[in-house]
Amino acid sequence: MAFFVPASAFAGTHASGELAAPRVYEQYKSEVASAVPKMSEVAPAAETCVPIAAGSLDRRDGAVEACTAVTSVARERKAAVTQEDGEVCTVSKPGYWKFNRLSTCLREMAVNFTLRGEKQEVLGTATLYVSSSATYSTRTRAWKEEISVEFAEPKGQVQSLNVAADVSCTSLCTATENSPWIGAKKLVDNGVLATGSVAYSSKVEVGKVDFSTTKYHLYITHTGSIPTIPSVNWDNPHQVRCDSRKTDLGSSEGCVDGAVRQEADLEMPISKYGAAAFTYGWAQWNLKDKWGRYSGSPLKYAADGDERRKRTCGKQSSEPFEPFDPSIVKNDSCDEFPFAGTQQGGNDGALCAEIRPHLRIDDKYEMYEAYDDKPVTRNEPCVRSHVPNEENGNAGLEYGRYVQKWRLIDGDPFYLTVPDYFDRAVDAD
Repeated sequence: MAFFVPASAFAGTHASGELAAPRVYEQYKSEVASAVPKMSEVAPAAETCVPIAAGSLDRRDGAVEACTAVTSVARERKAAVTQEDGEVCTVSKPGYWKFNRLSTCLREMAVNFTLRGEKQEVLGTATLYVSSSATYSTRTRAWKEEISVEFAEPKGQVQSLNVAADVSCTSLCTATENSPWIGAKKLVDNGVLATGSVAYSSKVEVGKVDFSTTKYHLYITHTGSIPTIPSVNWDNPHQVRCDSRKTDLGSSEGCVDGAVRQEADLEMPISKYGAAAFTYGWAQWNLKDKWGRYSGSPLKYAADGDERRKRTCGKQSSEPFEPFDPSIVKNDSCDEFPFAGTQQGGNDGALCAEIRPHLRIDDKYEMYEAYDDKPVTRNEPCVRSHVPNEENGNAGLEYGRYVQKWRLIDGDPFYLTVPDYFDRAVDAD
């Protein structure tokens, strides 16, 4: 690839015409996708109790303690609807966290509230269902989260509850708006919601990566003022990963859930990227390592692609790349696979299979060996290809967009597809 962020692709057909490959592709894609961590059950918390203040209304009504507990019992309930002040998470199973690379969602964590009398008899109960939904930004170090608390199932003396909430976060993260609503909200009637948003920001420096945990606190009372100690505490099981990097325009920064691999592959169709995409597909189906194929291993992003490229296509190669005459390849440029912008890239160009993709009159590509005295064995660890500079550069830009969209950092895996490789490639042998 010719630009600072190299490109790639995956997919299609073996040069020998393995027509079973599409089925294999779907099989492996399904297996890899199912391995992505997507859900986590809320961890239950043991019941904790606090004494009822002497002289309070609850004490006069016979209550001596108020108790809260987080339960892992999740019932299928009608999902809360979108509220005017923010969006409640409705896409997950009740009692579970759901994780995506660009968002995190908690749906209806159940918090039981119980009033007890002097003989530990239950005087009243209610349940609070807590939901939250955060969306991360791949272009800033700040993000917001919607939080809601639903009052439900009141019984006995507990026909309302006062609820306050706040958040915090660890490491270089700061909760810039730490309360979803001001003070305590009194919730009465089954199904009533308290809802609002909070905001976070990371102070990660350029060239650094930071991991932070978001923490949540709920303050619950039946009557009276807001308690100084939270009634319920919980953390997001996944950390938010924020990074900042240098670019030609200054810096680029953003945040993701780094524990979850992006589900979208990098797609490089031959119809759009021509000889560059053919090169990637040919290498994946002909070279032994099968980088980027689901039946092989994922590629892993590397930030030092410029330096790696010099070893494959530049003067640091023991056999520097020599462009062909324009009559053979118009605006010839060196394209490499695995990409220099991956940890598998940066091989000495002399070790690579060197090829020249040839576009036939039937609009299909076939592989020609670049030099008669350097036969392709298909045991090479890489390929170096003679590709028109415009196609090479456009593929590099697409890879750069993919890296930005999913906020890849060193070591992040991804898969590559050349979706029309079967339709556009032929065996040159």
